[in-house]
Amino acid sequence: MSQNLSGTRNIISFLLIAAILLLLIYLSINPNEKENPTIRIGVSQRPAFEFLFIAQKQGFFNQSGLNIELVELSSLVEIRRAFERGKIDAMASTLVEVLEAHKYSERIAQPILVTDYSMGADEILASGQITTVKDLKGKKIGVQAGSMSSYFLSLALELNDIDYSEVTMIPMNLYELPQSLNSGKVDAIISFVPVSIAIKKQNNVNVLFDSSSIPQKLLDVISINKDTLATNRGLQKRFIKAWALTLDYYQNNPEESYETLIERLPISLEEFKQSINLIYLVSAEEQEQYFRKEGKIKESIIKIGKIVFMHFDSDEIDYSKFLYTESIN
Repeated sequence: MSQNLSGTRNIISFLLIAAILLLLIYLSINPNEKENPTIRIGVSQRPAFEFLFIAQKQGFFNQSGLNIELVELSSLVEIRRAFERGKIDAMASTLVEVLEAHKYSERIAQPILVTDYSMGADEILASGQITTVKDLKGKKIGVQAGSMSSYFLSLALELNDIDYSEVTMIPMNLYELPQSLNSGKVDAIISFVPVSIAIKKQNNVNVLFDSSSIPQKLLDVISINKDTLATNRGLQKRFIKAWALTLDYYQNNPEESYETLIERLPISLEEFKQSINLIYLVSAEEQEQYFRKEGKIKESIIKIGKIVFMHFDSDEIDYSKFLYTESIN
């Protein structure tokens, strides 16, 4: 009896060891199975970010070895604050939020994907007798607090030989901008699609400047907590793969895609198509030029940092901490 029992135990031990070895072999062949944490990405209503919902709905994140949870928030400011407080792991935002998040917290976000850049989607709108950017000298301009608006304005002023100090910026919430322009509280505002579409439909405004004059300057990105990236090698490559699958699906199935793309936005299909024509969706193949050592991400972060950290000692800012260095290729 004891010999039989001992033999049974040996067989069970052998089977357990064999099962563990098989599991270890499987995980070594499929590393994504052991490196697949849930990554919560804060998302607001911007045309390019709606493509993330296609990736989620069609299973492209899972197919690429990613476990993504899209957290819907009301604005880029709310996304930044949620990241600062650790409520989300990543942001769909501009580079301003990447820098601002570290300005107000210890957390560091690193861009891993450029979704798009503005090609007319951002505008300077004014009323009355103000018809050119040069007319803004000495005027008050409403900008969304803590957003890309200030950087966009600085570029427009620079192209028109106006110093940043020659205008007065009035930071305010996004919903306050149209009313402030109508009431005369400000002389001009910075707006972007789809919000600007509604403003122009409801108000008699002049478009003084738009981002088509400064291509590849206003980037939208997906950025992830530095610590998360450090413990999940290859995460950027997997995200780029999911993005490639998403854009391919959009190209091959436009009508089905539009159903998802406009589902969250308070605009019509035609207005969405108008909006999407004002941005350039950056393909998976084009990502490398943005993330190389001296690429456009580094260039843009340093230029935007001069606005975000305007009142800081420039020697205190180490911009390299915002750059993800793992090679895409």
